[in-house]
Amino acid sequence: MTTGNAVIVFIKSPEKGRVKTRLAKGVGETAALALYRCFVMDVLDMVRSTPWALRVYFYPDNAFDRIRAWLGDGPDLFPQQGATLGEKMGNALADTFAAGYDRAVLIGSDLPDLPSGILDKAFKGLAQCSAAIGPSRDGGYYLIGFTAKGFTPQIFHGIPWGTNQVFDLTVNAFMAHQVSHHTLPLWQDIDTRADLNFLNLDPAGKTALHTTGYLLKQGVKF
Repeated sequence: MTTGNAVIVFIKSPEKGRVKTRLAKGVGETAALALYRCFVMDVLDMVRSTPWALRVYFYPDNAFDRIRAWLGDGPDLFPQQGATLGEKMGNALADTFAAGYDRAVLIGSDLPDLPSGILDKAFKGLAQCSAAIGPSRDGGYYLIGFTAKGFTPQIFHGIPWGTNQVFDLTVNAFMAHQVSHHTLPLWQDIDTRADLNFLNLDPAGKTALHTTGYLLKQGVKF
């Protein structure tokens, strides 16, 4: 059995027209796909820089070979299971706790500039509370985490995913189920062309190396 902390990252198979569709409306499908690939690599590099276990959950579930060819033999890969985003997140967390981890946080791939310090804050919060959550500017959240003992899958039930009510309704669910939670700093996940303006990138390429490099090649100035 494994003990300790795990970081779950949700990704999709990198296929033009099927990833970052809202971003594609502003930058085009080719650029959106390229940026998506950069986002994923930057998130995975960030997690790999930490002492915590990395578990990558991919969609669709028949994309294992494609994902493995893309990411190589490094990360542990698992298919996302469930009909809704809530079911997929709940199942991934349950699966991670069943593997023996004490605490787990789940993030998406739309956070190329997320610092590892945010994950550290989440795990420190989980030392005191049963859950951790990171609000995003669009009313959703960019991170959710639980302790194994405090995991409450009901938190994911009845949430209107993709709306500006997700964070508030999730916090209400924490309170309704008496789940103590730690709130992390506000962060911006990158869904649209306008969201690119919120990226905290280092022009020297010391953080978010892949995303920064791509944008610099496109002539974007910081």
